[in-house]
Amino acid sequence: MLIARQKKQDNIAEYVVYMYQVEDMMRACKLDIETVKKNIISQYNQPQETIDEITYWYDNIIALMHNQKIEQKGHLQEVENIVDDLYELHLKLLRSPLHPDYKVAYQEAAPVIGQSIALTKADGASEIEVCFEMMYMILLLRLKKKEINNDTAFAVAKISRLLAILSEKYHKNEKDGLDF
Repeated sequence: MLIARQKKQDNIAEYVVYMYQVEDMMRACKLDIETVKKNIISQYNQPQETIDEITYWYDNIIALMHNQKIEQKGHLQEVENIVDDLYELHLKLLRSPLHPDYKVAYQEAAPVIGQSIALTKADGASEIEVCFEMMYMILLLRLKKKEINNDTAFAVAKISRLLAILSEKYHKNEKDGLDF
């Protein structure tokens, strides 16, 4: 909860990937708050009031996952809405003559995104959703201490740059509004 709150405020792209991880951690804990307390919350060195708030947050995530019927797979509606908002912003930025930095980053990442869509057969997924799924898979590989080859590292760098710029523009748009 503490990390999620900070990431949501500072870097929406990191927030999305973090929430993908939280969803999978809840699934690994069999959507059981007692298991979450034992395996996750117990690791926090925080005052009891903060621990209670963290417990409430995880319990709420579990309830939402049950209510939204994503116990086995899928993402929280809030997270999907953010990805959709980012995709809409992505399209606006590509159409606008006022954001050449984004267009360049996209042009550099487009072949990687296209390859990823072809490999994963991500029918119906937006390009931005595919980028997030790719970044999450890389996170999982790193957590497992798996080697990432040079081609994959190159691809990740292109996707990371695109998502970083998109995230920056998202926050600027939320705060001050962007011109298109």
